[in-house]
Amino acid sequence: MIITLKRIYFKGTFTLGALQIRTENNPEYLVSKYFCDTLEPHAIDWSKEEKVAGKTAIPCGRYRVTLRYSRTFKRKMPYLENVPHFTGIMLHTGNTAEKHSRGCILVGKAVPPSDDDTSRDKATVIGRLTDSRITFKKLYKLIEEAFDYGESVWVVVK
Repeated sequence: MIITLKRIYFKGTFTLGALQIRTENNPEYLVSKYFCDTLEPHAIDWSKEEKVAGKTAIPCGRYRVTLRYSRTFKRKMPYLENVPHFTGIMLHTGNTAEKHSRGCILVGKAVPPSDDDTSRDKATVIGRLTDSRITFKKLYKLIEEAFDYGESVWVVVK
């Protein structure tokens, strides 16, 4: 299974992306298909900037996914292995990068970015995800199925 995260919108404190999935065992995802939106902390140019603990997105790259127990979530979670400069990076639920991600990748639905957004409704603020738990539950099921079928699972961040 290949999970591709394409970062598409960069703002001062957060980065929005789109997640695509391609897997051999699920006919719906034999071809890369949009799955959900993502939210991460600020993505930096690693050749020019330095990591700020808890406020920087992981470097672009290809990372093997494993399922390991998380003390924070009290269950098995999908971890990205061997991420340079980071430990404990997961795919998980959350609504804002500032409150719910210390480098991890949050999944859900994002409101399309707009410079003239004047909405005050917290569920529709740019830089915030909705439906995160529902989205994560579906993603976790696909990851589990891939492992059940003997597939390796990778996340590619672009």
